[in-house]
Amino acid sequence: MVSVRWTGAAGLEFTHEGKTWLIDPYISRVGKVSIFFGRPQPARKTVSHYLDALPGKLQAVVVGHTHLDHALDVPEILRRFPVPLVGSGSLETLMALHGMPGKVAVCKERTRVDLPGGASVTMIPSLHGLVLFGRAPYAGEIEPGQKPPLKASHYRHGRVFNIRLEIGGKSFLHVGTANLIDDELEGQTCDVLFLCMPGWKTIQDYPGRILSRVKPKIVIPFHFDDFSAPLSKDYRAPSVPWRSEKRFLNRIAEETPDARIVYPTLFQPMAF
Repeated sequence: MVSVRWTGAAGLEFTHEGKTWLIDPYISRVGKVSIFFGRPQPARKTVSHYLDALPGKLQAVVVGHTHLDHALDVPEILRRFPVPLVGSGSLETLMALHGMPGKVAVCKERTRVDLPGGASVTMIPSLHGLVLFGRAPYAGEIEPGQKPPLKASHYRHGRVFNIRLEIGGKSFLHVGTANLIDDELEGQTCDVLFLCMPGWKTIQDYPGRILSRVKPKIVIPFHFDDFSAPLSKDYRAPSVPWRSEKRFLNRIAEETPDARIVYPTLFQPMAF
């Protein structure tokens, strides 16, 4: 059995046989004032508390792109646990800015790479969603030579990847932003698809084009929380507005009528 928890934004935690792997871990949930007017920094106590409570021994961290809500906490996590880190050249620049050069296994596109603990990952080239006036926010690469802490706008997205993770005989596809490159997803079928919801309407038939190619058995919409808002005591956060959730779920059901749709709750384990 593989246990998966959605940890907020595009963050996923996978645990199997006492071992844990993280995708896009973002625990700090820095506020809007810091995001828009300051230089956001990890909430170190919050991150430390989360890491202390990991359900298994951390094996590796994988990052799909380097926006703040995907990468802010990664240097803090790697200082605590110097495990293998997989991502883009932009992620390598970010780690170097934090005094940890050479930490990133810059991904080989479309190549299955073994991870510690018996998992494997394939980084599938993709595009960022068009979420701000028809444009991808903070495009381009993180610039070298900056001094942390960085402004939110300095967290450029770099190369964007969908992530196919294989653990315990199960395959999981992480689509962390609402866009795709059709040809890159050909042949990338999966058991479980985590599908970014916000911004889905700006890309022509985004859910249908993905679903018809990867043919999942289970679809889990995610990344719909307001990641600048703190969690409540029952681990809930406000959702982002204007996402047309019912239409999104209906489109999934139309395209894959035999697939099961699972609606996640933050930090609640899902077993596969």
